[in-house]
Amino acid sequence: MTQTKESPFVLFTAPSHQVASGACYIALDGFPTILKSKAARFQSFADAKAFAKEHRIALNGLAYIGLEGFTDVELQSSGMFNHSG
Repeated sequence: MTQTKESPFVLFTAPSHQVASGACYIALDGFPTILKSKAARFQSFADAKAFAKEHRIALNGLAYIGLEGFTDVELQSSGMFNHSG
């Protein structure tokens, strides 16, 4: 079985203390997580920006929007946030 990779938008953030190497994400509850599977995923940059605004997350050097690769299996674990409805 072939696994394809998609790259939805996610919000990256700096961890409050360095507990592990690697990326730190923002989850759908608006809090940081080191678990890639818990990262809030967005179909567009605009959706990610709207989510940040709704959760009062300042997009700056510590929190920013970027693309992250997910396999089909990882994408099935939870849906994407779609701000447009």
